[in-house]
Amino acid sequence: MSRHISRTAFLVFLAFVFTAGLSFASVELPYLVDEAVQGVVSTPSFDSQIDEVSRLKTELFISHYHLRAIGYACFGAVLVLIIVGFATRRSGFAALGALAFMLPVFAQFAGVMFFLSGLGMLNVLWLPVLDVSFGLSGLGAVIRAPFDGLRWVFGLVGVNGYWPIVYSFIGSGLLIFFLGTLAWLSARARKEGVAVSWVYRISRHPQYLGWILWSYGIFLLLLQMRYPRRSWGISASLPWLISTLVIVGVAMLEELNMRRRHGERYEAYRRTAPFLFPVPSFVERIFALPFRVLFKKDRPDRGREVGMVLALYTALLIGASSLFYGGGWDRVLTGVQSQEVREARVADLISQMRENPSARRSYFLSQDLGRMRDVAVDPLLDLLRDEDPELRVLAAGAFREFPSERAFSGLCAALRDPSENVRHYAREALAALNSSESVEPLSVLLDDPAIHVRMGALKDLAELGAERVIPVAAELVQAPETWIRVGAVDALGALGSEDGLPVVKEGLGDEEAWVRQTAVIALLRIGSSEAASALEPLLEDDDWQVRLYAAEALERLGGEG
Repeated sequence: MSRHISRTAFLVFLAFVFTAGLSFASVELPYLVDEAVQGVVSTPSFDSQIDEVSRLKTELFISHYHLRAIGYACFGAVLVLIIVGFATRRSGFAALGALAFMLPVFAQFAGVMFFLSGLGMLNVLWLPVLDVSFGLSGLGAVIRAPFDGLRWVFGLVGVNGYWPIVYSFIGSGLLIFFLGTLAWLSARARKEGVAVSWVYRISRHPQYLGWILWSYGIFLLLLQMRYPRRSWGISASLPWLISTLVIVGVAMLEELNMRRRHGERYEAYRRTAPFLFPVPSFVERIFALPFRVLFKKDRPDRGREVGMVLALYTALLIGASSLFYGGGWDRVLTGVQSQEVREARVADLISQMRENPSARRSYFLSQDLGRMRDVAVDPLLDLLRDEDPELRVLAAGAFREFPSERAFSGLCAALRDPSENVRHYAREALAALNSSESVEPLSVLLDDPAIHVRMGALKDLAELGAERVIPVAAELVQAPETWIRVGAVDALGALGSEDGLPVVKEGLGDEEAWVRQTAVIALLRIGSSEAASALEPLLEDDDWQVRLYAAEALERLGGEG
């Protein structure tokens, strides 16, 4: 008896160690690793996707350290692991691949602006996807549906359900993982080929179920984290979705192996316990319906068919993400709404905006109004002339996000608005039209009393190809404020004219590294071979980013970098 108790206590201890290790590795370790990496590895400190210059700097950084080659190699290696695992029924390979695809989720623990800083370096694995579009990483957004449904239920009783939901998923996942590990160890100790007791009665794969619930809780936890900036937009939803689907596929492979090794004994057990989630059998049949329709069978019998199942459900879930979480459903509804319904919606939005809600609420209302497109143009133009400056700002901001040529005259008039914020957003809205007709109206702002409006107009005019910005930039590059000098040099880079080279070269000798970095990027954007000789001395600059950008610029311009 005492021997049995000792063995049980030892198995409980082992299961606890496994579970505690998983908990530490998933919650505390990422913070420690992120802090350590940020302390020893220098990375840029800007938002990598905020504008064209930031994207160019990011590309130079990635190229300089060959991160793209590393990322593509890692991505390919993970795919090979998964494919080999399914082709050979070696579930361990596929599980290792699933774990690797989960790693970019932990990159979200890095509270940084640059997406490869600190623990964010794990995003290197995702570069083949991010190279296509940063938005692709959110194509698994449908996984939020259970969370959104639970929050809605909590909201019915006036409770913010975020933290209870997060803790429930993480806690239940760890508990099930612990119980599954303990039951599996107990079965092995008793030399049983098939574990069927305890938690195995509610799931044939409790460890995988625990992993999925726990990792989903981690995903939800990351939704609440506060980032300095996050407009680079990397989402953890697609990595989590793919990782979880691979885990489901691994469980299917193990089913094939167990059926082959244990025959009717395993089949009898299979009929008494759910596959993964403890749901009624009719629910499992509903989820299996697409597979039955396509393959005329209830379950896959070969590794190849498991791969086909994963591909099928990946496509279905990504499609659902695009439809329900990518604005597709809203576009469908808007497309079938009558003109009267849309006009009523516009009137309702304007009424809510006039009720003076919070600034945040007003902003979202204005964005909803802008999404109504043509129906909203005239009402927005009315708001652009409203007595309330806050409403005028919101209207101009809506036109910035949803440009309309019909708003051209109204926006030109708004450039003379007494509110500098209205002038600022009207300027951005005009620039968003990307029309040469905006050059003359925007030129008026080069003398605007608000310096941020003047600097914005300088950049907009440069991007529209107006060489009249060169003398203005030459004057501003002498300004005492660093950010003004940076803006002047940056505008000349956007202009891309060799006539601006003398002013840009002047920035190469600026005392501030930020100005020198901007000047190097501006020379690269201008693309003149005359810039090579001016860049070579910067290979010995005190600032590491100046040296990096100069080396990469010289290589692209044909210099000796």
